Amino acid sequence: MPAEWDQFKFQIGDGNELTTVRHVAHVPAARRIVEDKRLKAGLVYDNSKLNESRISVAWVSANTWSLGSIYGTVEFQFAWSDLVAGQNIYWVEATDYRPKAYRLLLSSRNIQSRLIVPYDPTKHEGPLRLKDGKYYWNSWYTSEFMIEDDLLLDRCTGLKFIEHHSDYCRPFGAECEDRKSQPSSFQTGGRMLAFILGNGLHDLDQHLRPSGIEPEFTPLLEFTPLQVGYSGIVEALGKVNLAGHIRRDSNCQNIVRSSLISYGAGKLKLARDLLALISSEVAFRSALVDIVRDHFNDPTWEPFVPVVNDGIPF
Repeated sequence: MPAEWDQFKFQIGDGNELTTVRHVAHVPAARRIVEDKRLKAGLVYDNSKLNESRISVAWVSANTWSLGSIYGTVEFQFAWSDLVAGQNIYWVEATDYRPKAYRLLLSSRNIQSRLIVPYDPTKHEGPLRLKDGKYYWNSWYTSEFMIEDDLLLDRCTGLKFIEHHSDYCRPFGAECEDRKSQPSSFQTGGRMLAFILGNGLHDLDQHLRPSGIEPEFTPLLEFTPLQVGYSGIVEALGKVNLAGHIRRDSNCQNIVRSSLISYGAGKLKLARDLLALISSEVAFRSALVDIVRDHFNDPTWEPFVPVVNDGIPF
């Protein structure tokens, strides 16, 4: 009798080496991940056979989404070689998604269960293969890897702000606000960076600004997450009539930091109301730059801000 994974056989080639996997979340869930300093494993609640078990998992996938993600707008990246090291691999199931999805469980335990089957990527010709020390995956289908462990943020290898799919949302369906509003990467980045700067969280600093430097001009597709987020903050919070009485640098920084906390928590009106206390846009931007410099301990940092129209840079 053929194994269920046989339907996912593929030819190993140059284009399907497995190096990076991703967890994508909506902004509120992404904020919780940053607060917790980890992607917490949780029980499986969908129609998986593992919903009959007490196994808690964190979800990652090798797929990227050309039409926008159905899982959210904040992408945390992890090295597959790190996640799979020392792990036992188990076949869980195939699902009837479109396209079909395959699910594999990684666990440090030797699990004996009727629900899953041990999977050997050196022998079994399913969607995950191991040859000459390299892993390969079937990229024609949806890959879903279930990690039986929390994923600490210090294992994260990259951060990206991405678009949401315009028609589908796996966690929230038709009620998803991101599916309806289609935030740009700049808007998502602005909300996340505001939350991080406002609350002084540093676990993602190396991924917000991976090179440690910012060139005078960077092609749009090569903006660091820091530049994307900074531009998003300026676009969202700069639409305020800044005619208040606060001019002193230290006071301006306190107001801007409070505004960032509010914006990062999704309270845009409150964030803008706070900024209205500041005397000018120059004072706002100066305070914001100083907050970034202080956060990254770099007194020479300067932003490059593209022209933005309705969240779309050009």
